[in-house]
Parts: sequence; C-alpha cells; structure tokens
Amino acid sequence: MSKSVLLSLGVYLGCFTSLTSATELDVAIDACALPAKPAATQEETAWRLFVAINCKVKNNQLTWETWKSQACLKNPNDCPTQRLHGSALRTANLATTHDSPKRTGGCAPMTTSATASESGLENFVPKNLSASPVFCEEVTISPAEEAYGKSKGLLTVAGQQTYLQAGGVIDFPTGAIEVKADWVPASSFTDVTFDCTKPSKTHYQEIIDGQCYALVGIHISSKLYPNWLWATFEPQDKRTNPNRCNPSLYNACLDHWGSTPAKSTGAKTKTTPKLQALFKAAGSKLDKSFQNYRLVGTQTQYNQPAASNGNLGNSFVEFNAQVSPYQASCITCHSYAQRNAAGKTPQGGPLPGANSVGLPTPLPAGYKPLDFSWFLGFGVPQK
Repeated sequence: MSKSVLLSLGVYLGCFTSLTSATELDVAIDACALPAKPAATQEETAWRLFVAINCKVKNNQLTWETWKSQACLKNPNDCPTQRLHGSALRTANLATTHDSPKRTGGCAPMTTSATASESGLENFVPKNLSASPVFCEEVTISPAEEAYGKSKGLLTVAGQQTYLQAGGVIDFPTGAIEVKADWVPASSFTDVTFDCTKPSKTHYQEIIDGQCYALVGIHISSKLYPNWLWATFEPQDKRTNPNRCNPSLYNACLDHWGSTPAKSTGAKTKTTPKLQALFKAAGSKLDKSFQNYRLVGTQTQYNQPAASNGNLGNSFVEFNAQVSPYQASCITCHSYAQRNAAGKTPQGGPLPGANSVGLPTPLPAGYKPLDFSWFLGFGVPQK
C-alpha cells in the first residue's frame, strides 16, 4: 500500500473517530430545548432536563420560572407579588390538614435541633444554622401540563372530582414537567455570605421579592416515562448542603452519566466529558454556577435506586420537610397523590402505617390516582 493511500486512510479514520465521539456525546441539538423523548439512560435524560429548564429566556428568567406556579394558581392574588412559599410537604407532615395555612405566601422554618427529634433527624442538623433559619419553596408546571389540566378541568379540586367520578383517567402527556425548587437566604447560616452583587461559582443566586437567595435544591419530575422520571439535584457546597449524598440520611449519590466517580457520599466529584459537552452546548444561556450542581439520583420504578433499596431524597428538600431517615422515595410518595369522591387526598404521602419507600400500600376503596401529581393534590384551589 502506497504512502499516500496510508495517509488518506489515516485522515479518513481520524474523521470517523471524531464523528463517533460527537455522536456519542449527542450534543448536536439545542441543549436549551426540552427533550421530546428519553435519552439513552435515566441519568442523561435528567441532565438534559436540568440544563433545558435552567436556561435563561425572556427577562433573564430561568425557563421554569416562566411557567405557572402553585402559589399563583392556588392564590391568584399572589401572582403579581409573591413567588416563594413554604413547603407543602412540610405543612402536610406537621399540620392536621394540608389546607392549613390556606395561603402559600411566606417561607418556612428550617429543621433545627429544636424540631429535628420529631422525625429522627437530630444527627443531621447543620452546625452553622443561624438563630431563626428559613427556606423558601416554589413549584411550577410546564405549559404542556397546564394545558392538559385545563383541557380536563383538573385545575380545581371540584373539577378533579367531576372528572374522576365520571370515569376519567388522568394521564399527562410526555411534555408534562413539574419543578420544585428550594431557596435559602444567607441569613439562615452563620458562615455564608452572598448578596447577588457578583456571580457565584457554587450556587445559582437570584433576587426574589427584594432579597437575595441561593438555589439549594431542585426536584424535576417528567412524564417522559410512564411512571414519570424523578430526579433531584443539589449544589456541591458543605455550608448549605452538608448532608448531600449522605447514605445514613437517605441515599448516596449515583450518576453514571454525568459524575466522576459515579457514586459518591458527599465528596466533590468531577463532571464527565459528556456532561461538560452538554454544558458547553447550552453556552451563555446556562449560568456557570449550575456546573457545580450534581445529580443525586433518579427513579422511574419503585425499586430504584437499587443501591439504596428504593430510597431517593434531597438532603435539603426532604430534610427540611422533615422526612425521616430512610423514608424518602419520590415515586412512592407521589403514588399516593390520589383523591376520593369527597375530594380528600392523603396528607402528602402514605397514610399511617403504609409504605413510604418501595411498592406503595393500596389506599382504601374510592381513591383515584392523580397521575403521581401532588401539584394536583396540593396546588389547586377548591373551585
């Protein structure tokens, strides 16, 4: 074989390798567009959703911040002025009825040494909490989910009752997405300082209602899978998220697609070349601080993650909702989002004595599923 032929062959093989690499990374798409179908793995799907919903759009807002919020839907008077509210799950866990308090406005106390024993969380209380630490939460739904809810009359409790009792089955389209985001002000800690005046490498920060907050936990649920995809993310910062990936609380972190190493128990990890390529594809639309967030884990079935026997929880979101150790499972909790003929739903999870992790315990006769959506259970007005 001539030297020129060998050189030509080398160039051809080099191009083939380059093309193969680009195909494997599969970033020749709009990274800020919501995925229309699952990726090769649950973890990759979760990251594509994470990047897409956090890309900035009009008025410098994150994509999910432009969607309909639970606070706005349930209390229309809050729409122009109030974004943040307390944790609906925490309210359900601590109150006799999840309709109390009626209003969603305002933040909630964080779990402290004074309240941790109620849920067996005393060994996980951060050491750097201020005297009166608070966190704030907001829940939004994608336009596809909102449109489906409107078309079926599901955006009120009365409408859900009418639809379900007439034999309707709630089955959201694949474009349905729910986002739960937890924010915290620097004043909740003794050694954390930020004021939103300069970019952060550790947290996404934003001025909301005149105060600077850091995004410390974010849940994403997507109907790209029949039982939804459940994914949760936290920033790598010991000051605000000291229990991240702690297997003694809920579960270690597990992400074969985006993290090196794939499994971690709290130490910082690096991003894989594929995740780096996804960040690069999003470009300036994705705030650089999001590169310090890590996927805690994913679920599409009740036995996932297998390594934690079905436990999946966010060490900030679930901890401050006072979910007990080893009792966190997104998919199991949301399976109890059901409503009976009287309009009642379980209070944010299983009834007393029912399973909170793994296969859910059947509810009494008369309950009909809300397609895993606590937004329908908590986030809509009565009429």
